[in-house]
Amino acid sequence: MSDGLGFSLAQLRYFVVSAELGNISEAAEKLCASQSTVSSAVMRLERQLGVQLLLRHHARGVTLTPNGRHLLRDARALLGQARNLKAQGDALAGDAAGQLDVGFLSSIAPFLLPSAYRMAQERFPELRLNVREESADRLSASLRDGRCELVVTYDFLAGDARFLPLADLPVHALLADGDPLGGTGSIGLDELATRPLVTLDSPDIIRQGEKLFADAGVPLPRVIRAASLETMRGLVAAGSGFALMYQRAASMATLDGGKVRAVEIAGDPPRSSLGAAMMPDLAMSSRGTAFLDVLRSAVSIRSRHAQRLDRTLTRTGP
Repeated sequence: MSDGLGFSLAQLRYFVVSAELGNISEAAEKLCASQSTVSSAVMRLERQLGVQLLLRHHARGVTLTPNGRHLLRDARALLGQARNLKAQGDALAGDAAGQLDVGFLSSIAPFLLPSAYRMAQERFPELRLNVREESADRLSASLRDGRCELVVTYDFLAGDARFLPLADLPVHALLADGDPLGGTGSIGLDELATRPLVTLDSPDIIRQGEKLFADAGVPLPRVIRAASLETMRGLVAAGSGFALMYQRAASMATLDGGKVRAVEIAGDPPRSSLGAAMMPDLAMSSRGTAFLDVLRSAVSIRSRHAQRLDRTLTRTGP
């Protein structure tokens, strides 16, 4: 019995990936299919829908036609609904085996991913994690496009996603070891604002910094952008400015031999939540539920470790 559609989810997937990458051969490589298979599937889809979806440019890939751009959104939505149906089936089956696509904010991953990965292997040997370690905007896109079932991020970066908090974290300042400002026990944002703010090059993270200073009635200082967490720490250790962080590193040494110091911020600034974000209408699979339990354990252990570090810093002083 025919369903009357004439096209398959596989054809839609081939079209979406080809449109996103702008190249049939790259899409074929990502989909583990031959270039001819992907190309033929998209052309069949065009015939079955009665519209041209892609413009083929010799040696320059493909671009969307106006009709293709309009239908791309609907194709993504339909594929998302199909993944949702599969996730519900997995949840009903109660099977934590198979692949789970999960994202980690790049500034969180170094602190949490190693222990979470190890725990997942120990508790769920059949669970295969496919991890994306990316910036906040890329993680949001991965959620919307269905490339990740859940992402580990902060509440102020979750956007419209459903957010499950795992821990509330205070912000602290990172200064070069030996910086005179670090010898007072705690420091106000007004004092910090006399020097540059070294931060990750992310509009969302910079906006959060602006909010912290605005809430304190202090203008945002000059911003120095860094591409990675370790570069940011290295710039601080070299005396280029200060940083704001929610995570505490076990080692205060930087890769180039410098040293930083974590200092409390006076005035009890707003705390932020670390947690897992997912699309609001997505039913979490059994694999996602299993990994969420792992994350809870890893975050709990990490929080206790951070508290021990705080007590050590309090005893040792500046």
